[in-house]
Amino acid sequence: MRPRIVCPSADGGLARLFAEPALRDRLAALGEVVIADDVPDEATLVERVARADVVLLTTHLPDDALRAGAGRLRLVAFSGTGAESYVSLPLARELGVTVTNVVRYGDQAVAELTLGLLLAAARDLPAADRAVRAGRWTGWLGRELAGSTAAVVGFGGIGRAVARMLDALGMRVLVWDRTVDPAALAAVHGTPCTLREAFGADVVSLHLPLCAETRGIVTPELLDLLPAGSILVNSARGELVEPGALARRLARGDVRAALDVFDPEPLAADDPLLSVPGTVLSPHLGFRTPQALGRMAAGAVACVEAYLDGAPVNVVT
Repeated sequence: MRPRIVCPSADGGLARLFAEPALRDRLAALGEVVIADDVPDEATLVERVARADVVLLTTHLPDDALRAGAGRLRLVAFSGTGAESYVSLPLARELGVTVTNVVRYGDQAVAELTLGLLLAAARDLPAADRAVRAGRWTGWLGRELAGSTAAVVGFGGIGRAVARMLDALGMRVLVWDRTVDPAALAAVHGTPCTLREAFGADVVSLHLPLCAETRGIVTPELLDLLPAGSILVNSARGELVEPGALARRLARGDVRAALDVFDPEPLAADDPLLSVPGTVLSPHLGFRTPQALGRMAAGAVACVEAYLDGAPVNVVT
């Protein structure tokens, strides 16, 4: 019997890409295809997953839905990198369900947004925009980045792309990661550093994946090392920062932060990050370009093809 391949929710906007002819034809060659055109309630989501052999996942998968698929569901192909934030990997292993993800699809998109956030914070562009719209033509001092020091914390694909951009701006690049490729480091004229040294830089840009070892890795003690006038950029995961620690540090008013990710998302109306000084905020836009989303959807389909061909790729462990 041909497998039933289901994208159970249109949440996130990727379902429409799976429904486009090129990708739908590739999926149809593998089995029966059902692509949702709505965002279902949880009961309907559970029902749809229970009738699937393969799930193309674009949003959070509740444990109840994963359990409902037990015995039939074989593969959850997550359309992104941080699968552990959207599906319980321990439960999937317990139920014998393989989980795959898509990597490197958004390196350039996230790196470009990171640079945009940094430039916006360095010159306080959001405030400048508001001032012009309000009829105020009052300038204020920003800062040049060339000649200052930037620390890239996490040196995977996105971190390397950001480091190349910072090097091109004329910044001195420091790099911290658990392992650092010497050739990649040399390509950005980078210097390895300790994590404490990284937080002494003029700019700190976070690019670590979220896992047990990195959750809360940015502690109040590290944030206390940020020098006056420095900028922290986070386009990776909000959970990298210990809860509440960044808002407390920003409340002192001597450092800035440019953030595309938060914990939780979306921000609550009373979240202190909305009221502390020195912030530039965007709603998790890093990967949201047509090019990156296209690579993401195609990568998820490739994971389904490889799994059903008996040679799984990008299995999340």
